[in-house]
Amino acid sequence: MGAADVTRAAEAAFRTVFLLALDPEGPLPVDGRLAGLSPAMFDVGAAPEDEPVPEPAQAVARVRDWTTAEAARFAGELGTPAGPTLRCLLLNCAPLALCTGAWLQWVSSAANAESPLALHVLALYASDIGVGYPLADRGSDLRAVLRRFRLGEQAPGVRLAASEEVENASFRLPALLLAMSRRPEEFLPELLGADLSLRAAGLPPPLAPLAAAGPDGAPGLDPAERRRLDPGAARDGESTPALARSLAVTRQLLADAPPVARRWWRGFRWAERELRDWCGRIYTEALLTRHPDYAIWRLICTRARQAAVYHTGYQLAGRPLAEWFAGIDDGPGPFLSALARSRLVRPGQPDRSRLLGALIGEKGRMFRIFTDAEVAVLRDWIDRLPEPGSVLHRSEAAGAAGNTALADAQRAWYRHTDQRAPAAAPVRADVSRPSLRHARTQYRQLLNRVDTPRLRRFAYDYTTRWLARSRYRPGRADGLPPTWDRENGLRGWLDAAHDRHARAFGARTAPLPSRAELIDSTLQLAPLIFLDGGWLLGFTDYQLASSPVGHFLFRTFWDELGNGEYELNHPKIYRDLLRQMGVDLPPIASPEFTNWPALRDAAFSRPVYWLSISRFPRTFMPEILGLNLAMELSGVGVGYQEARVALRHHGYSTQFVDLHNTIDNIATGHSAWAVDAIDSYLAELPAFLGPGQDAAAWARIRNGYRSLNPPDGLAPGLYAALRAGYPRRPEELIR
Repeated sequence: MGAADVTRAAEAAFRTVFLLALDPEGPLPVDGRLAGLSPAMFDVGAAPEDEPVPEPAQAVARVRDWTTAEAARFAGELGTPAGPTLRCLLLNCAPLALCTGAWLQWVSSAANAESPLALHVLALYASDIGVGYPLADRGSDLRAVLRRFRLGEQAPGVRLAASEEVENASFRLPALLLAMSRRPEEFLPELLGADLSLRAAGLPPPLAPLAAAGPDGAPGLDPAERRRLDPGAARDGESTPALARSLAVTRQLLADAPPVARRWWRGFRWAERELRDWCGRIYTEALLTRHPDYAIWRLICTRARQAAVYHTGYQLAGRPLAEWFAGIDDGPGPFLSALARSRLVRPGQPDRSRLLGALIGEKGRMFRIFTDAEVAVLRDWIDRLPEPGSVLHRSEAAGAAGNTALADAQRAWYRHTDQRAPAAAPVRADVSRPSLRHARTQYRQLLNRVDTPRLRRFAYDYTTRWLARSRYRPGRADGLPPTWDRENGLRGWLDAAHDRHARAFGARTAPLPSRAELIDSTLQLAPLIFLDGGWLLGFTDYQLASSPVGHFLFRTFWDELGNGEYELNHPKIYRDLLRQMGVDLPPIASPEFTNWPALRDAAFSRPVYWLSISRFPRTFMPEILGLNLAMELSGVGVGYQEARVALRHHGYSTQFVDLHNTIDNIATGHSAWAVDAIDSYLAELPAFLGPGQDAAAWARIRNGYRSLNPPDGLAPGLYAALRAGYPRRPEELIR
């Protein structure tokens, strides 16, 4: 294998990396496919050590100058694109544009929930995904444009990664950004530098030719679409541009940690360099699309491997057709020339060509082999054969230098006919099962997004055992109704549950806790409350955060952290309450916090469950939906009112409970969103799994609801140890 082949194979592997990095539960591979993902990748030509780090606004201006010139190059050379050129430009922008902002998805964690920097990043990310609305992420803006141009319902996933119409080069930058997003502790300065660089670049230069409608009503991007596809622009209904938000994030980073300035600058320069390289590749490809043979070249390359099996007996220009297909990597020119001169084709007359009649017609041997779109490609090629530049007009000696360069580009493209990446190699994991007695120790490890096979195993085992304990004697649990009402959903049940809570509060006669008891109970809740919303951390994932179900959960998480405002941040407010009580706890991620002598071991058990289950938002989605409802409803009507009375009696601030008593309300608050998320999830099930799946899913939701307060004691513990195999272990944990 030559150096060029090695390079092409490495480029193709980014398709696999792209897919792996999309999975919120799948660990990134430890094999050679991510060998380049390290801090060293930012050193190669990105920012020399002796280069001064500029002021962020100057860096932005530099990128914008380049983008303006690059956009003019695309627009000036390509004019108003149509046909293959239009498809090339839009589809090659898809891998990056469909994930715009996703590189920020894991910056927020339980460990930094009180950090102003993390809150600023979360505000920027919340804007990118259209917090509070389903399918309102920036990627959906491009999907709408793709649908308008009839380019299919594209989405980040297998279909996009397997598309033969998207160049390998178009996956490199988004694949690396997504992979970095899964390691924010390692790459935060570089991620924020890349973010500002991409926001500064604005509308991707390959889309510049579509920036206005062409002559004769040719379609283009209207001003609103151009703004929506600009990652630095404000979203609909917002006044602050994302570029300004990203600049604020950068300045916060540099103010908090001046030594990381060079790392930030390397990330900025790296993204700029990657964007320049990608634009160069797409520019060359877009020029090739204007050649009359371009679409047929693509079609032959994508079908050659299959066709070689079935065409061993047919001769074309004295050579078996299977041999032509087998040798297509050398370039399609000779094959196309032979086909154009054969009795199968009549140049300029597609309707009289045997290829489009006898062979692929209803009675032909190749009926339904080609799609309607592929038949249109064949028809257009035959119709354009008399045009200068087609295979019938090209000299065998390659002619002028321009034709030679074009031929070289064709050969380079065709040597990677199968652009899809090789199958993922299995990743071995440590399958040891740590004891559940070490919740205090595991608490600190689970706070961050860092993942290891051992930690994943612990989180999965802890979750399954906790859920198994919750299934012990479910008939005795006071929770959700036995069945879900498909016609009416859960809103009626929620109203009734709230009424029960209100009556319970009115009937309470328990004495108020003493000051010491109140302080101790408030302290023991600190490991839990400092994780407010922590059970929903998995729903910060880009595709889940804007989904019809997940957007309710991300919006809840966003609220728990104060909507990006430090003064409204729930962990911060709770810490202020503890300080008022004379307890000044260390930072949550420090060893001093987990070793704080006044905190009992039991204070960490439920928080570890929250952190553990949050790592599996897809595997345990029904259970998380039930847990979320139980948590949001737990204090409304009783708990918060009782706490408020006790706090006021001893002269402490009631801000924390007052805030929750309002935002968790059953009409428009978190409790309402929780039942809406469950109703949406169950309503969608038949479309994905077929009818009759409600009962099993509802049983898991009910178990998640009970898991907020599972039964204690020897019998439930023994039951959990024997029954902890539910649900089935996800494949990625054992591969």
